[in-house]
Amino acid sequence: MKKIIALLLVLVMAVSLVACGGSSEPAVTEAPDAEAAPAATQAPAADAGIELTYWSMWNSTEGQAKVIQEAADAYYASTGIKVNIEWKGRDVKNLIQPALDAGEKIDLFDQDYAFISKNCTNYVADVSEMVTAAGLEEHILPVLYTTAQSYIESGLKVIPYQPYTSGVWYNRAMFEAAGVEEVPETFDELLDVCQKLKDYGVNPMTCDQGDGTALLMGYQLGRYVGQAGVYDIIDNCKWAEVPGALKAAEDIYTLFANGYMSPYAPSTYPDGQNELGFEESAMLLQASWVPNEIVQNTGAQLDWGFFPWPAVEGGVNGTDAGMVGAQGYGIVEASEHKQEAFDFVVTVVTGEYDLKMAEAVSSIPADTANVTWPAAVAGAEPYFKLMSESYDWAVGLQDNADYKDYIQDAIERLCKTEIDPDTFIAELAALK
Repeated sequence: MKKIIALLLVLVMAVSLVACGGSSEPAVTEAPDAEAAPAATQAPAADAGIELTYWSMWNSTEGQAKVIQEAADAYYASTGIKVNIEWKGRDVKNLIQPALDAGEKIDLFDQDYAFISKNCTNYVADVSEMVTAAGLEEHILPVLYTTAQSYIESGLKVIPYQPYTSGVWYNRAMFEAAGVEEVPETFDELLDVCQKLKDYGVNPMTCDQGDGTALLMGYQLGRYVGQAGVYDIIDNCKWAEVPGALKAAEDIYTLFANGYMSPYAPSTYPDGQNELGFEESAMLLQASWVPNEIVQNTGAQLDWGFFPWPAVEGGVNGTDAGMVGAQGYGIVEASEHKQEAFDFVVTVVTGEYDLKMAEAVSSIPADTANVTWPAAVAGAEPYFKLMSESYDWAVGLQDNADYKDYIQDAIERLCKTEIDPDTFIAELAALK
């Protein structure tokens, strides 16, 4: 593993520095190693007189927050730099820009990495030089690194962590009991699997309103026309001009009209996804955080399986294209302590604490050196490694502020079979 230079003191270094009368300033060292000794065993560094303010997207009770707080305590113990964390929860997405506009002193914050790159680019520092100097690039999953770079003209405005992928999560025991031996690779094969599960007596699939239905339509549309094609349809209102749009609507309508979706779907979040935990439904299209959420909500311990959303006949994309992403850290451009903030971020996104976070919430490790995925999401690993194209969330259906509410409303009514595919297309085409 290449050494990480110009980064924080790791916990192992803290003892030797204190023993030698070393400075309390951060030192050049390696990235935290997953086997590093716990912070509690280290002699604390002298207070450096530096405090960082970090606005976090997590609530203090969440597993992610507990690991981050532990990392902050360890960082202080080894460097003398204190990280004051304000647990803002998901509202940080709405709060961060007004706060920075008002001149509030914030050194770093976290949120979806695409949001930081696209929406906060004027507020955050370009970290590409620090990443290069630190050798951090080799610790970041390539698909996340290149995608993060693609959001801006040049440089890098975000450091990804807690990656996610998306696809179909399913109950292996139900598949086995229903006689399903292979996961589907095409949409027609998915319909066959649904019929077997329905015959067995369970709801083949389920979903929640909002993101759940948007993912269904987004994936199916993306399979026919690709990511760029989806944006072209939306931005230029080409719903009636692109045959793949009608085909996608017909396919999603079929899932509901044929009884392959739960009779409660689309449900109010999180009732739909909880159906898997209560073993009422077998499959759900969602991101890799969903197994952990279902466990937290229902206490279920399922044998989780995974497969990518299937390909379609004549489509542009196959199963090697999917929604992947991550949470991310933005370091505020106005911060007086950008290097120290970066050094703390490295504590979280590599080595010991990255592995602890993955284990705490059954998420994908961010550090490529942490090669073992938690059991709940391990089924996605082989597909993740073969992924060659990254879709945006919901394949862009929620990105255009002028149209997203109209699109979402039409998708919901299509899924409830309140309108048919032709009406769905006609209504959206009329927005032009």
